[in-house]
Amino acid sequence: MTRPPEPAPAGPPDPEALAAVLTRGDPSVAALFEKANSRYLYWDDFKHLPMPEGLRPEDAWRVLKVLRGLDRKSTPIKDKAGTRFTYALSADVLRGLHWIDMEAGGRLARDALGIPADDQGRYLVSSLMEEAIASSQIEGASTTRRVAKDMLRTGRAPETKPERMILNNYRTITALREAKDEPFTPQMILRIQESLTDGTLEHPEDVGRFRTSDDIIVEGERGVALHVPPPASSIPGEIKRLCAFANRTDGAFEHPVVRASILHFWLGYLHPFADGNGRTARAVFYLYMLKHGYWLFEYLSISRVILGRRAQYERAYLHAEHDAADLTYFLMFKITAVERAIADLTEYLGKKMDEDRVLIARLRDDRSLNHRQRALLSRALEDPLHSFTIESHRRSHGVSYPTARADMLGLAELGYVTMVKRGRAFTFRATDDLRKMLGVP
Repeated sequence: MTRPPEPAPAGPPDPEALAAVLTRGDPSVAALFEKANSRYLYWDDFKHLPMPEGLRPEDAWRVLKVLRGLDRKSTPIKDKAGTRFTYALSADVLRGLHWIDMEAGGRLARDALGIPADDQGRYLVSSLMEEAIASSQIEGASTTRRVAKDMLRTGRAPETKPERMILNNYRTITALREAKDEPFTPQMILRIQESLTDGTLEHPEDVGRFRTSDDIIVEGERGVALHVPPPASSIPGEIKRLCAFANRTDGAFEHPVVRASILHFWLGYLHPFADGNGRTARAVFYLYMLKHGYWLFEYLSISRVILGRRAQYERAYLHAEHDAADLTYFLMFKITAVERAIADLTEYLGKKMDEDRVLIARLRDDRSLNHRQRALLSRALEDPLHSFTIESHRRSHGVSYPTARADMLGLAELGYVTMVKRGRAFTFRATDDLRKMLGVP
């Protein structure tokens, strides 16, 4: 469980300590601050770093805060005391932004990533499912990826609240891809929350509306309050300012990843809904990136990365709030999460394309199979007990029902899958000797 961060030493640095640091010319001092900023450490980690001789951690921290305060960028977000959140464009932030530009926005075409044109729909559907599942699991949806993907692929109705959360998430992020040309408005933010939370809240009246009370508290270990959001009376005005900031095209340039991260943090900090705040904030981040040409984000599951680093995600919020409204902690986390998601996608694509090449080589003499059928056979080899339906095949590839039906019946006719009638529908499963038929060891 997350705990409130340890309070950092407050106040300005001691003049003598500051003078000693600036005049001693010790390379170990510069190395200390460089290490602290490369990971943008908070006090509770910084104090454990090896300190140069004669330098106390408290004094070093206060000097570090002075250095971090130089050339900071302001955001529109204000904390409850009226202090604006700011951030620093450190060397590591700029490096991360450049890398994301090259990997997620700088490619000329999807084919440059190595995704064959015929397979782009399959990879896109799979990534949207992963994002929907992980984003819901962050908020407590207790179900397995396998069960959740089976529900989404087969189109069966959700049987539990967690499954309904995942289905809502999937439908929402799928619809957001069609909203890239719409400006951000309070009504859009409400629609996103409504779509994400429909049928999942204890109080249905909280769906699609901003909270009107101040009884929302984000709790951590043993019920300790981690975050008390701003008053409900401020929400309408803050949401209008948030949308104006998201839509703004004039003024100084601000990197899209930075602005999308600010929007994500702003919604999380404001907590404008009784429930669904995290999912809405992540959806807004996703939509903003698509709006600004980062097409690769359609294929990323950043929430899956966040799910694996949930404690770091929560601490990034807390450190930003507790360290003089320093948003750099959250910005660094988001950049790292995006980098990890891109690396995971690259690794996944490499693995899948190697598998596809092996399978295609095995099937190269069988001209009757298309790329969708080869993908299904690949999945069947991974899990021989998995059941397929025409509807699950249709959803996995985004094709029409007649096309999916023809694919499945064709595989059955070739003997690669067996067909069993269950109720009014047919299910398909790999034949027992599929590996032998395909010549796969």
